[in-house]
Amino acid sequence: MRQGPEADHIIFTRSEILFYVFFCVMLFSKGMGWYDGMPQYRICLLIGAACLMAKLLLSRYTLQQFCMAAVLGGLGLISYLLSGEKGMFVCMMVVIGMKDVPVRRAFLAGGLVWGGVFACRVLLFLTGIQRGIPLVHNKLGLGHIFRWSMGYPHPNVFHISYVILTAFLFYLIRWNQKKKLFAAVLAAFLGNCLIFLYSVSFTGFLLTGIYLAGVAYFELRPRFLKWEKRGILCVFPLCLIFSLAAPFLPQGRLFELLNKMMNTRLSLSRYFLFTYPVSLFGQRITVQNSDLTMDNSYVFALMTYGAVLFLLLMGIYFFLIRYMVREEKRKELAITLGFLIAGISEPFLFNTSFKNISLLFVGHYLYHQAGYLKTGLPAVQIGIWDWDKSTVRMPETAAAWLFRQKERGKQIRRGAAGHKALVTAFCLTAGLCGGLFYAEKTEAPRSYLVPVELCDFSQQKPFKLTQQERIREEEAGASIPVLVDDKTRLYRFDGNLILLERLRGTMGAVLLSGLCGLIPGVGVSLLLEKRK
Repeated sequence: MRQGPEADHIIFTRSEILFYVFFCVMLFSKGMGWYDGMPQYRICLLIGAACLMAKLLLSRYTLQQFCMAAVLGGLGLISYLLSGEKGMFVCMMVVIGMKDVPVRRAFLAGGLVWGGVFACRVLLFLTGIQRGIPLVHNKLGLGHIFRWSMGYPHPNVFHISYVILTAFLFYLIRWNQKKKLFAAVLAAFLGNCLIFLYSVSFTGFLLTGIYLAGVAYFELRPRFLKWEKRGILCVFPLCLIFSLAAPFLPQGRLFELLNKMMNTRLSLSRYFLFTYPVSLFGQRITVQNSDLTMDNSYVFALMTYGAVLFLLLMGIYFFLIRYMVREEKRKELAITLGFLIAGISEPFLFNTSFKNISLLFVGHYLYHQAGYLKTGLPAVQIGIWDWDKSTVRMPETAAAWLFRQKERGKQIRRGAAGHKALVTAFCLTAGLCGGLFYAEKTEAPRSYLVPVELCDFSQQKPFKLTQQERIREEEAGASIPVLVDDKTRLYRFDGNLILLERLRGTMGAVLLSGLCGLIPGVGVSLLLEKRK
């Protein structure tokens, strides 16, 4: 995108537009909670793949860039054909599609889509329109409690989606004052605590904390010292060593302690590393027990996609981090290292989840390096048509309107800046009133009836209900959060689960009411500003 000197027009290259469509369609599909195998996801994948293919065919490449893209794309395709997993192929689509695509603009497009879908998910949950399917797990020493995913496939996925949102925001916002950065980190961590209240995802909570700590550290340091640079370079190799070596530790107290800290993920990695051989280019791994999953991204990539692609990708990441350290790319380092650390206990780095946004940095880095690669061969441009020189001009009326809105937004921020206390008072008052109203006017269920399939092991005996019995249970104060029939086996829960749901409901009312109070607060502050 190019902006005119008078800010009256915006120009995009067509290759940019094609990549943004691919990237945003895939982000939208994952933001909606769709996953591989669902028809909605397949439609989005086909649309995105078609746009990306058009971009690849209708762009110009140097010989080095073409060879690099062809090798990565070919390896991704081979891994899919041999393993049956689309994850690495989708990852390579992101990487090879980054030619001449500015990283910041890709983050802006992705952040708008991801933030919009995430906000809709939360609002639908808080308003009760779409609450999703809860899981009942024994957590926090409270016994069996609900874990809400807000429409995502799993509570962990919901919490990690929040991490992706914070990564988009902190990359896009430029901090000109350390005080504002520190306040934003604290606000994001408060959001982390609120998300944890619903997801009860220790993995997501820890990942968010690690990422925010990285943001604060990298942004607040004036410059990296030599020992810091060496320490940063050691983070990724340590992740790899722990992921691939820890499962081979002999059975004993150390192994059991680490396995318990990682919620049995170490024993799961041990099972796959000991049971299946390591292939060169990928293999199909089928298990009869659905509880046997590879939650470690590195183990998953090695066992599923093969040693060749695994070693190549790990080498690329190492040199990418070294480049970021040398150039002191702080925001990029926070995202990349935070995600790579998370890969120890989460599989989202190299599967079809489309959450590993550090791949944008990988693609930009590889094309950047390929441009400087000396082969001794003559410079050759490969491609059907150079769409990078074929541009699309946004209509000047629309462009001018966008720039007017930008200037108007600045005026609103300046006008509201002097009335922050008033806006805050409106939000707090509305939130407090909403919470009190909810606590006073709503009555907590006496018990919850949940299908056995959604629960951890429980010592109670499961039971079934006929339609008449279900009606009597609901009249007696029982709540059934999901649809059931007379063949569904159920557990009954009360106690701490009810108290926690009461707390969540009150907190949700406070948040929703406070958000509603923001509108009149800003309106009154602007009205007072105009009267001056």
